[in-house]
Amino acid sequence: MVQHESGGNPHAYNGWDANAAAGTPSEGIAQVIGPTFSTYSLPGYGNIWNPVDNMIAAFRYAISRYGSMNNIPGVVAVRGGGSYIGY
Repeated sequence: MVQHESGGNPHAYNGWDANAAAGTPSEGIAQVIGPTFSTYSLPGYGNIWNPVDNMIAAFRYAISRYGSMNNIPGVVAVRGGGSYIGY
């Protein structure tokens, strides 16, 4: 997931997609938007640019939304031989 979202770059910043156009660019290694990060980060892990903090929020969000990391549409697509779909 990280390879597809940010290429493994903890300082990745997406200023061009629909989230960015809405004022909430995707940031960090897992490309989390600010409001999602705020909702799903844990106390003491509040730096969106820290890879661990970013991944915690991303995993918690994905599990909340999809029930499991295995159910993320992009993961399902790649596992089935298709192209990655961003979460």
